Amino acid sequence: MNRKFLQANTSIFSAWILLLSASMIISGCNPEGFINKVKYRGEKYINTCETFTADINKLIQNNSKPTVLKVSQYDNTDFTYFYLEPGQAEVKGDTLFMRLVSDLAYEQYLDKGVAVHVNASYASPDALKAMEKSPSGTLETLIVDRAYYLKNRKPFFMYKIPVNGVELAGKQLMLSFAVAKYDKKGNLKEYFCESNSQPIGIGMPACCTATPWAETQLQSVVDFPDISVQDEQFKYKGFTGTIDVLFPESKSNWIDSTFQVNLIQSYIYKYKDLGYKITNIDLTGWASPGGKESYNLKLSQKRAESLKEGLKALNGSIEGLEITAGGLGEDWGRVELLTKASTRLMSDEKDQALEIYRDESLTNDQKEAKLRKVKFWEILVDDALIPARHTFVVMDFAYDGKGETLQRFAERLPVASSRLEEVAQTVFRVTPYKEGMQADQELATINQLLTQKASPNLYAMRATYYLAEKDFQNTIADLERAASFRGSNSPMYSVASQGYKILLADQYNADQKKALYDEFNRLAENNPGDRKLFFNRAILMEKMGLLHAALAEYDALLDGKTPTAAQLNNRGVSKLKANMFTEAAADFTEALNADPNLPAAHYNMAAVHAYKGLTRKTLESLDKAIAGNPEYKGYIFNNPVFSIMSEDPRFDKYRE
Repeated sequence: MNRKFLQANTSIFSAWILLLSASMIISGCNPEGFINKVKYRGEKYINTCETFTADINKLIQNNSKPTVLKVSQYDNTDFTYFYLEPGQAEVKGDTLFMRLVSDLAYEQYLDKGVAVHVNASYASPDALKAMEKSPSGTLETLIVDRAYYLKNRKPFFMYKIPVNGVELAGKQLMLSFAVAKYDKKGNLKEYFCESNSQPIGIGMPACCTATPWAETQLQSVVDFPDISVQDEQFKYKGFTGTIDVLFPESKSNWIDSTFQVNLIQSYIYKYKDLGYKITNIDLTGWASPGGKESYNLKLSQKRAESLKEGLKALNGSIEGLEITAGGLGEDWGRVELLTKASTRLMSDEKDQALEIYRDESLTNDQKEAKLRKVKFWEILVDDALIPARHTFVVMDFAYDGKGETLQRFAERLPVASSRLEEVAQTVFRVTPYKEGMQADQELATINQLLTQKASPNLYAMRATYYLAEKDFQNTIADLERAASFRGSNSPMYSVASQGYKILLADQYNADQKKALYDEFNRLAENNPGDRKLFFNRAILMEKMGLLHAALAEYDALLDGKTPTAAQLNNRGVSKLKANMFTEAAADFTEALNADPNLPAAHYNMAAVHAYKGLTRKTLESLDKAIAGNPEYKGYIFNNPVFSIMSEDPRFDKYRE
């Protein structure tokens, strides 16, 4: 059966680095370094430590390419044998299975009484050693004798190194080789041609570098922390209303002002019932031009003072109320306006009156005397002079109810206007984001509110809108602002802000991840019952390369619990990065059994299939992932897991 060869540009392991040695330490060899004589491929070979060393050096050279994720070069869809390709490794159960890119020609060395010992050790990357419980150690030695080789060479030779319970997740793996001779009873007689472990390629496993796992974009599902946000409502902080009251001719005292006082007071009561108390009343008295100007000045003052006395008597119990009063005499400006507005005066009559008003050579008393002589004097009195016997009242109101307030309503309106009554009844309500809301409009309102009064609840509320827009930077920033306010909700906002940082963790460098991890540990101590916090910490551990700790966290959290699809998916991601491909696939399968529409699990399963070279299954999983989340379509062609396979024409549909 033909298999399509596709060129690979990806690497060997995610969690282990093959470490071999180019230098040999010779011990126990005869002077010629003799091992044995064999017939191999029709030719006779005399094997010595020198030839063994040369072969080991060649093996090192062939396996010294950068250690990034190695995926299948073939379409293995129609093949059923164990799927490991050259350069791939997997931990299954308690055994490490692995193939080298180019291996030692074991048949040239293995003979009666001769075996090759493969010694394995492991170590955490330098950046993680301080955080690992078991940063380094040794594994069981694999004895490759002729019997082992013949048993494990079909369809290809594979190393099966017992792990014996050691957690290799995220560790570097180092191999060294040595020749061993046994007597007829199977006892070790000589052990020589031993190589030291020596790193080749880069010195850290692929899990903890910028590639390939960050580029692979394996999808963990963050268990979004709860953001407790309360609906809020706001009233206007206050507003200003006006009223213009008329006085009878020459009347000013309180007894004569009862009607005007009661009229003003009715509006004070009206807005009190709507939650606003009167804080300031300014009274400006005016008189009409009828009579002497000096008399009218005093009359305007008395009218304002008369209203002040009446209003003080009715509102003396209002704390902080300030009432001011003053008179400005004859209101010629109003007379002029009312003259122009009169519908009974002819145009020439209006012009004649206006000419007198504007004659600067006349005193006000002279103007009045001259006006009394015009034929339309009676009409002028009714339409312009009587309405000028008034007091203009300006009243300031402040909200006196429960709840928060906004800025004052800026426009000055008559207290009798329906618009001002509407202002007094206006309630601004803001709520956290809910699907279907007009996010832009609501966000603009919250932004305006925050300019007036910053509060942790409003910052947290705005964070819900940023989250809906997938603006995670601003989401985190607002949650941190909310947490900066001292109060009962501060720890909750801290937990939430750290949780959302998980979404950005792939963009952080090692120091930033470590700082975030330290903060998670602090929060975990203070919030031992917050399971979401612990599940998200496990995601961070995975992204840091602390795969053993991540898997231990998941196992502890899920012990005796029914896991959710997201939790199974996330544990599968950690297993996948730990080269536990079979076990990862089992978690993804179980996750999809719990939620067949979970896009992340379909996407991750596609990565498992691609690793194995199962093209048809990869396409099926990608189709389901993209159906649930179209964004995944953009992750395919810059992804090292799919880079080889994506040359297949069947991937063209994702390029549209």
